[in-house]
Amino acid sequence: MSARGVTFVRSASARGFAAAARVAKPAALAAAGLALAALAAAAPGDRPSEARGPIHKVNPVLLNAPGYRPPNDPESLSVVIGRRTNAPRVSIPFEAGGASSMEDLGRRVCRYLHRARRDSLRALCVTEGDFARILWREFPQSRPATGLRWEDAFALLHRRNEGGISRGLGEWGDRPLRFVRWERADTVAKYKNFKLHGGLTLVATDGDGREERLDFVRAVVERRGRFKLYSLKD
Repeated sequence: MSARGVTFVRSASARGFAAAARVAKPAALAAAGLALAALAAAAPGDRPSEARGPIHKVNPVLLNAPGYRPPNDPESLSVVIGRRTNAPRVSIPFEAGGASSMEDLGRRVCRYLHRARRDSLRALCVTEGDFARILWREFPQSRPATGLRWEDAFALLHRRNEGGISRGLGEWGDRPLRFVRWERADTVAKYKNFKLHGGLTLVATDGDGREERLDFVRAVVERRGRFKLYSLKD
C-alpha cells in the first residue's frame, strides 16, 4: 500500500509493532520510540532561554537504597502513551529549511548527496529553535520529574545528525541518485503540534537504474506542510 510517495512494508520490526499494539496505540508506541532518539528536559517556553522549574536529579546509587522514594511524577503515564498530553499548542512555524512534502524531501536528499552539499543536507534537519520551541516539550522525557534538559537533548540529536550526514555522504555522496519513494515499517506518530514519520527507508535509483536503499534517515518531522529530517543514523 502506498500514499503520497510512501510505501508501507512488512518487516520483523513491523510485526513486533503490531503485537505491541494489542496493549497500546501504534502511534503512541512509535512516538515513544522516536522520542528516545533525544533526551528531554522540563518543558521550555516559546524562547529557549526561558527560566525552568526545579530540576530533580537523582544519584543512581540511591535508587535501590532502603526508604528511597522517587520524585513525584504526575505525568508518568506519558511514557506509556508516548507524549505529554498537557503540552500546549504553539502557533509559530518551523524555522527556515526543510521541504514542502515527503517526496520533495526525498528528492532534495538525493540531490544534495549527489552534489556532496553538506550544508544543504544540514538545512533539511530540525533546528535548535524547532526542537526547543515546538517539538521537544511533547516528548515524555521532557516532563519535570526526569530532571533532563532540552539543551542536552538537542546536543545529542545534533551530534547524531551530523554523524548521519557524514555517513550519508560517505556511502552515497557524489553518486547520481534519483528519488523513487519512501518505505516505512512504522505508523505516523501524531502530536498536538507535529507528526513524526518513523521506520523510514529512502529508495532511489543510481546512474544505471539500479535501486539503492538509503537507511540513514531515522525519522522525519512534519508541521503545517513543512517536512524536516528529525533524526539520522550515524
